Amino acid sequence: MIVSSFLAFLISVSLIPVIIKVCARLKLYDSIDARKIHSGNIPRLGGVAVFLSFAVAMVVYNLFFSTEKGFGIEIVFGGFLIFGMGLADDVFDLGAKLKLLIQCVAAFIIVFSGYHFKQILFFKIPPFFAGVITFLWIVGVTNAFNLIDGLDCLCGGIALMVLMTLYAIFGRSALNAAACSLMLSGAIAGFLLYNRPPAKIFLGDSGSQFLGFVVAVCPLFDSTSNYEYNKVLIMFLLMSIPVTDIIAAVWRRKREHRSFFTPDRFHVHHKLLNIGFSKVAVLMLLLSLQAIICVSVCFSMYLQRFRGTMLLFVVYCFVILFFSFLHYANRAVNLKNIELMKKKGDEDC
Repeated sequence: MIVSSFLAFLISVSLIPVIIKVCARLKLYDSIDARKIHSGNIPRLGGVAVFLSFAVAMVVYNLFFSTEKGFGIEIVFGGFLIFGMGLADDVFDLGAKLKLLIQCVAAFIIVFSGYHFKQILFFKIPPFFAGVITFLWIVGVTNAFNLIDGLDCLCGGIALMVLMTLYAIFGRSALNAAACSLMLSGAIAGFLLYNRPPAKIFLGDSGSQFLGFVVAVCPLFDSTSNYEYNKVLIMFLLMSIPVTDIIAAVWRRKREHRSFFTPDRFHVHHKLLNIGFSKVAVLMLLLSLQAIICVSVCFSMYLQRFRGTMLLFVVYCFVILFFSFLHYANRAVNLKNIELMKKKGDEDC
């Protein structure tokens, strides 16, 4: 698996400069609007390098190293649908409903292939409900990673930490699952060399949604009894930053009677920027929070079942408190800015 992951890294590093030149020739740059926080012409097809390097590494791993031939073919095929849809969106700007339909097809492939939740703590989930929950999980996380991709290195950095944590979990009990996590980590690491601030290239929808899809599926592999017992908690905690952000976005749009597909500038990184943090500070803060989450998950695997569960609950509560504090701090700043604008308007009159 180390050979395959290193191959993914080398392919990713080698492809990025070529993709940057192609984007420059075809003028495939990320659009600039009121919601975006970058300036200048930045290529947006970094997902091509991530997908291709991961796919090639998976083929090599299956041919020469895997004891289970055809391992991960469902993930590659489903991921190809997500990647192809995202690539078309990056180039032609597809409609939101069509993108959601393709996401649902890809999620159905994974569920139909037998990847699903089995239990929540000591409660066994009936097969039908397990499939429904897993389906919603995959579609939700795919979109969550797409929405969190608004700052250099953020989406890729979170995905890399999550995958390395899964590699640590699966390393002794599910080697193929560990290999899948490590190979995608190699592909992301190659991309991040060019995505660190100031970014030379972005993931684009093809990359962010592909990462969200695979990161949502990887934890569904079977592992130790401790992991299976706390799998749902572990998955929600590992993905708590993008997942909590998308839950807040859905609630915000429902409250304001707007379409769920309407973009806005109120995601977690936007709020941190609004209250005065620099782009680098926002990145460091969110990646540090993700690092605390990942270390806590790894530590919980070595505790007794009850203590491990309690640790996961405590850390998740900490994440919720962080988002709650950020919400009220951002609202206070907005109210202060409104008052200043009114005062200035009165003075001008």
